[in-house]
Amino acid sequence: MSLIQFWRRKYKFLSLTRQYQKNIKEMGATCELKNLTKEQSDEIQKYYMEHYGKKIKLDCHRYYYSVNDLFSVKYIPTYIYYSQITPLFNDVKMRVVYSDKNMSDRLFPDMLQPRGIIKNMNGFFYHEEKPIDRETAIGLCHNLPDAVIKHSIDSCQGESVIRFSSIHGITSSQNRTVKELFDSYGKNFLVQEAVSQHERLGSLNPSSLNTIRIMTFYRDNNEVVPLFAVLRMGRKGVKVDNASAGGLYCGINEEGKLAKYAYTLKPFGKYLTSDSGVVFEGFEVPRFGDLVAKVREMHQMLPYARLIGWDMSVDENNNIVLIEINPTDTGVFQATGPAFGDYTEEILHAIRK
Repeated sequence: MSLIQFWRRKYKFLSLTRQYQKNIKEMGATCELKNLTKEQSDEIQKYYMEHYGKKIKLDCHRYYYSVNDLFSVKYIPTYIYYSQITPLFNDVKMRVVYSDKNMSDRLFPDMLQPRGIIKNMNGFFYHEEKPIDRETAIGLCHNLPDAVIKHSIDSCQGESVIRFSSIHGITSSQNRTVKELFDSYGKNFLVQEAVSQHERLGSLNPSSLNTIRIMTFYRDNNEVVPLFAVLRMGRKGVKVDNASAGGLYCGINEEGKLAKYAYTLKPFGKYLTSDSGVVFEGFEVPRFGDLVAKVREMHQMLPYARLIGWDMSVDENNNIVLIEINPTDTGVFQATGPAFGDYTEEILHAIRK
């Protein structure tokens, strides 16, 4: 490594550290934080010195211990995750391809996915993999009973996702025309039919597509293992389920049952039931075992991204549906417990080399 490369990497690490330390402090400001005891702090630093080779900032450990009453040395500080773990395990050149939502049906042509209506790729429009002009693309979206539009690259943690309908070219999104809606997205976006979800998933919040985020790890021995799974759901009347947009997320155990509490990020919230009144604890996620098996199978086809967050769902006919692939921002949902669990040491040892 040259001196210039060293200082570039150092600058990026420090920048990301400042950014994510600021984020975790903002999240902590919305809840009542507990203080770690000296014994707990010493235990964490001993663990990280042994497996990471240096001491760490303890803000993440303090925050997650405060919100879930679960002390663990294995929480991963977000600044380490985004500045060191993701760049090491996920090839930056291939992440662009893997994370482009316009490419997922090409990567997995045999996997059921939301039906595409139009794609915009680098400013060019496509319908059923054939190029079309802009006017044709607008016409195809003139009358849609239930559709979703989103950026295909860098979707800003779901902030660009809009669920809408259209009649004679006028959409339910702020009464804009289809043309105006397209204009607001610029280029690199897609329009899909909304998925009609499984009755049980819809019972948690009928206004949003409620998805299962499963994070998988492609190990050195060619084994793909699930690291964690959460069920994400929107709030009453809201059409997206992203935690960054105020949605709830709840941990799923190996048997496919929800944990006792679901959480929100900003502001912090802790809930026993969904807004529709469904109790989380013990709620069974439909086809969870099959969902895990499917993402493990698919991940073996994407070796350049060794950490992937898969957004999956189950439709009204009990079919597994791939919604999105997330190799860039997989999300670290640690309010439900340490993200990497039994594989924490393996991952820390890898970035220590």
